[in-house]
Amino acid sequence: MKIKTIGFLLAIGIILIGSPVGCKSKKVELKDEHFFDIESEEESSVNQVEKTIYDTKKGTMTDYNNIVKGDNEPFVLVKFIDENIKGVTEEEAIEMIMRLEEIQEGYKELYTDELFTEGYQMELLRLSEVVQPNNLLFDEENIEEIKNGDLKELVQKLIDGKYKLINIEGGFYPIIDYEALKDYDEYISEEIRDYIHIRSMDSNKPTALDAELRITFDELSERLIETENYILKYPSGKKYEELLRLYGTYLGFYIGGLDNSPIYDHETKIITDDVLNSYKKIIRGKDTKTSQVVTKYMAIIDENENKIDGSVLAEGLNLKNQVIDELKK
Repeated sequence: MKIKTIGFLLAIGIILIGSPVGCKSKKVELKDEHFFDIESEEESSVNQVEKTIYDTKKGTMTDYNNIVKGDNEPFVLVKFIDENIKGVTEEEAIEMIMRLEEIQEGYKELYTDELFTEGYQMELLRLSEVVQPNNLLFDEENIEEIKNGDLKELVQKLIDGKYKLINIEGGFYPIIDYEALKDYDEYISEEIRDYIHIRSMDSNKPTALDAELRITFDELSERLIETENYILKYPSGKKYEELLRLYGTYLGFYIGGLDNSPIYDHETKIITDDVLNSYKKIIRGKDTKTSQVVTKYMAIIDENENKIDGSVLAEGLNLKNQVIDELKK
């Protein structure tokens, strides 16, 4: 079944964001030009683990890198990390988690095609409506209720690989479960912990889906400040560029709204009370880049008698670009 690629923010990222079953082995390129193979569905998880090459004489990270370069899926990496992370250095633990995240990203599109095998989506949707109606995220506790054995095995493999399933436009897609990655907090640096905690806000409760905010403007302002704090705290951080992009996405939503979540009333074009009140709160808060931008934006809106039109939105976009440039410097 042909599936269009869905992009997320949070990595959302956000949600801010294939290969069909039975396909030939594919290769996915990683950022540092390593490759790993993805075999057909006939390969069992047991066989995949058996094919892992271990060399205990050369140490744990050699073993891990052999897994990464082999044809192993994220759940295999997670199993190895769980068994070995206590015995590595902080830097090695960070490398493990960052490589896992990279491979998780690489597998998302391929797993999506598997989830769209005929009949799989219908069963997931039926189960979700019965057990957890109106919930965007599939509850892993309901895996035992899945009747199709192959689907149950696939979903379990995803959960073990630290993914979640999210319902987007009537279909379930895999996203990285950053909440689950918090299991490794005690082994990694404060910088990477902060990164994972920021990303978990979106994986726990998506900021936006289907051109609509799924959180309040007050919640969005909190995510903005959290992300800004990270950018200022870790200007040379491993995830600086990624979170700077995320900040830009959040700020764009906050001052411009979305198609299905505008910041103004459709009939009057007047800014809505909840948005206006949120802007006032953030201005009264700590002196941040975000509060400075909103202060300037509020002055533009006030001058236009609280009416949001094309010129106001254009000014907001200019302010957003200015603050991004300032943060880059």
